[in-house]
Amino acid sequence: MAPDSLSVIVSIDDAEDVPGGSKGLFRSRGEETSVREIPVAVLHRNLQRTVDALQQVIGELQVPSGGMPLREAQVSFEITAGGSIAIVGTSAQVSAKGAITLTFGS
Repeated sequence: MAPDSLSVIVSIDDAEDVPGGSKGLFRSRGEETSVREIPVAVLHRNLQRTVDALQQVIGELQVPSGGMPLREAQVSFEITAGGSIAIVGTSAQVSAKGAITLTFGS
C-alpha cells in the first residue's frame, strides 16, 4: 500500500512553529530544521502543476537559425512545509546554485 504522506525536512524559525507553514528547505545558515509530513496528494497536485507549466515554457522555446536544439533540462525544486513546490533560483538566501541547467546539441 502506498503511503499517505512523505516526510520532508524543512527549515523553521522562531515565529514559525505551526504545521502547514510556508518555510522551505533552503534558507539562511543557522536556521533550525524540522520534519513535516506532507500529504502525497498535495505533493502530486503541486508537482504536476509545476511540471506542466515548465513543459509548456520549454516546449515553446524556438531554436534559432543555425542553433542547436535543447536536448535536456534539469530543474531543482524546493518543497515548502505546506507542500508547495518552488523552482530553486539563485540568490543570497539559497544555498543551491544553477536551478535550471539546459543542455544543447544534436
